[in-house]
Amino acid sequence: MRRHSQSFLLVRDPTSVPISRRRLQGLVQKWGLRLDESSDTALTVITSELVTNAVRHGTGTVLSITVSANLSRRRILVEVYDGSLVLPVPHWADSEDESGRGMALIDRLSLCHGAEHTTCGKCVWAEIAMPPQRVTRQRLILRPRRAARAIARRLGAARQPLTPVRAGSRAGRGRHSSAVPHSSSALRPGTRGSATDP
Repeated sequence: MRRHSQSFLLVRDPTSVPISRRRLQGLVQKWGLRLDESSDTALTVITSELVTNAVRHGTGTVLSITVSANLSRRRILVEVYDGSLVLPVPHWADSEDESGRGMALIDRLSLCHGAEHTTCGKCVWAEIAMPPQRVTRQRLILRPRRAARAIARRLGAARQPLTPVRAGSRAGRGRHSSAVPHSSSALRPGTRGSATDP
């Protein structure tokens, strides 16, 4: 599976900010995603800011958070829904202001972000970059061709030198009509070439 997605509800209360961060960390672990320091920081800060803004400026008693990970595009999308129809307006805080930097942080840390009306309020969202992901055992089972290529790469790195294949032997039948020529490098330990390479 190249996509993961999950939604959850939180009470529109300041205590929901740390809860939302813990829920996202749990989803990242559950989905087996690998984040580097910058993507982990971006996910934590952006989630905190989106939920904080919804708590302060939203309406209704409940927030809905949807998190989607697209492994092919290497992106995580965080969406926060609340009952207010008022879209956020960028506000640039002065140096003495204690708040008002949330949208500026989201702008700096996300690939893209935005806000849109929904049928019962609004959604504020941001996309975060992920580093390339490792191929897990579950993904290998679901994608046998990718599994075969990964295994071949692993075996290729530790391949033992092969002996030359003669015409008429089972290994060489159908590939060559005569003895397979080989160079001394094909049989030398530590080289990547082999006598059966085309």
